[in-house]
Amino acid sequence: MKKDDFHVDMSGRIYEKRNVGIALVGTNTKINYGCVIKGNLLQLIKKHLFETNIYYDSAKLYAICIYLLVKNIKNKARTLIICNDEDFRVVKKILDYLLENYDFEIINITEFRKRLGRKVGSLADNYAKIYRRRGLKPTRHNHGKKINVVTVNFKIIKQYWEILRGNKM
Repeated sequence: MKKDDFHVDMSGRIYEKRNVGIALVGTNTKINYGCVIKGNLLQLIKKHLFETNIYYDSAKLYAICIYLLVKNIKNKARTLIICNDEDFRVVKKILDYLLENYDFEIINITEFRKRLGRKVGSLADNYAKIYRRRGLKPTRHNHGKKINVVTVNFKIIKQYWEILRGNKM
């Protein structure tokens, strides 16, 4: 089995009051997974789970969503390239904890650009927009590019939030 590099990107912002799409896309295989956090769910998460620092808590939420996507491709990944939508240090620290034993490298898009020696965009950018627009509409999942939506709801987010809170993350 050949391993692939995977890009992660987010469409929309956690601090805004609208849907946020997060996508994971393979460089060569074009395998994609994504999730949508609806605006109402985002408000509920902010109200009940966010604690003090909105930047830290936003990065924590982003890391939990990335974890939910990455666990589907954990054995197929060589490198995970994360866009700098939220604080990368926080996201990486949380992913290190949640993924436990993994055998791929986690880098941000800035490091990826340095290695390539040129400015490139994320392959997951367009997919993140697709997930934000179509992810909540099951009847539109098969229109255009096929999407694989990973369910994200308050119960799932809260479960991982409590795990991280219990370990002082």
